[in-house]
Amino acid sequence: MQRFYRHFVSLTICTLLLFSISPAARCEDAGASSINIKQVADGLVLIVNSSQKSLDDVKFDCSQGSNEIVVELPAANEPSILDPLKKNPNVAMNGLSSTMLSREIMQARITPKLKLNCSGLKMVSRFQRYVTYLYPAGRDLKLVSAEIKGFDFDENRPRSQVNGSLNLKFNEPLGSVDITDAVSSADNRLSINLNPKDFVRLEAISSTSYPNELTLKISRPDPFEPYLLTFESLKSAVISKVKAKTVRSAESNELRIDLTLTLALYETGKKLYQDGDTRKALLYMDAAKSDPATALVSRMSVGTILWNDDNYKDAAKSFKELVEMDRGWEFPEARFYLAKTSYMANNRLSFEQTNMLKEFLRRCDRMKYGTCSDAKELSDQVNEPALKLNLASKPELKKLAAKLADPRINQSEVQKNIFHYWATWCPLCLEEMPKIMKYAMAHPNVSIYIVAKNDTPKAIMATLLKAGAIRRNNIFYYIDTKDDIMLRQTVPLILANKEPVTPLPISVFMQREVPFYITDRLDWNEAQLSQIWKLKYNE
Repeated sequence: MQRFYRHFVSLTICTLLLFSISPAARCEDAGASSINIKQVADGLVLIVNSSQKSLDDVKFDCSQGSNEIVVELPAANEPSILDPLKKNPNVAMNGLSSTMLSREIMQARITPKLKLNCSGLKMVSRFQRYVTYLYPAGRDLKLVSAEIKGFDFDENRPRSQVNGSLNLKFNEPLGSVDITDAVSSADNRLSINLNPKDFVRLEAISSTSYPNELTLKISRPDPFEPYLLTFESLKSAVISKVKAKTVRSAESNELRIDLTLTLALYETGKKLYQDGDTRKALLYMDAAKSDPATALVSRMSVGTILWNDDNYKDAAKSFKELVEMDRGWEFPEARFYLAKTSYMANNRLSFEQTNMLKEFLRRCDRMKYGTCSDAKELSDQVNEPALKLNLASKPELKKLAAKLADPRINQSEVQKNIFHYWATWCPLCLEEMPKIMKYAMAHPNVSIYIVAKNDTPKAIMATLLKAGAIRRNNIFYYIDTKDDIMLRQTVPLILANKEPVTPLPISVFMQREVPFYITDRLDWNEAQLSQIWKLKYNE
């Protein structure tokens, strides 16, 4: 054996188990081929003496499951190379074995008494390899329990941030153990990386207890990776970010991690609305107005939702807030939406709103917004003549009858006319009026004649405005005579010269000047009126 090594230069490979170690301990015992382990103040040193010319022929590995250090090196069938380890106090009983992988390569498997951590294999230089395996100087603190507390949150009063804590309890006080880099966070993920040199039984983190309202995922991608806590939602609220701060005391056995969760209020409101929960959606979006990042878009969404629910007054309020804040015209169409909902709520526009609508229409010439045509229609509607009451008389009826009978009025289809009779003292009539207005706006090709039972013009005008009457090109307002001349003129002939048997309100459907259907109360929805028109057009 000695003759074999006589032809080679003796080199020493030092493998140590901590990141730093004193130079004196690094490469002592160089000389004859051997493997040995020594304990020094900083940890354990694995010393491999080899007569090989190249250190690249020596390989190191680590088996976490079997707690073994694995060394492969050219040995030329020299079993004596392991002799120094047989009585080494740092090696576990029966913790030594060797295998000849080939005629020249030996594999030695060494089980130390200390626990291995195989995540730190590290090349320092060509002449020395350090492997950070063991932590003999650790505290061996056992994790007893992990619990998340706090995060009180009221969905009726959403807020952007909530506070709580993760409490880790150990079997002994923490003392001076280093936890500088133990906790970090990114987005909605919390990373816990407690040094296995000082902490054991960390698998208790996987069974962390937390409030039912919190949706949390706990994972560990690899046995040597940190534990990852992903905070997904708190009740309905989506969690976008988590911040962490460690609080510890040397005398306490508890490590407290104070947590602040940032909630994505606007995104949560958007999701709730898509899921059909309008009430909660509005609560979250209203709260999102206080966040500069979502201040504009949340007002836009709130206004749109309220508009869809026919709550024009509150919709206009939200759009007004948006327009006042949107100096850069990031949401240009909010100007039209404000004008539209204000007009729907008040039947008029203020001077400022009228000018705002004009400015939007001027920009439409260049920008071609999707709502330009609707804005033009609204502008025309606002500028229509004031609400006008026509007094019924025989000459007026004669002109009206001629107008209805004239085929030139509507050449594209048979003209549709509705005569609606009501009275100021009729509750059902007032209830129907907003529905009639809505139908008229949706069907500009249908002419609607709103005929009031005889009363003073002042009382009729006041009641009409209160009931939501609007100015439209296809709506005409009349006051009937005391003897109901218009009513008797338009109802079927069987009622002529008789008191109508149908109570108010009365709606008469006509093809040009010919009545074909009479009814009292209507819902004025699309399906109902479509069926009535089919009665005539399907003949």
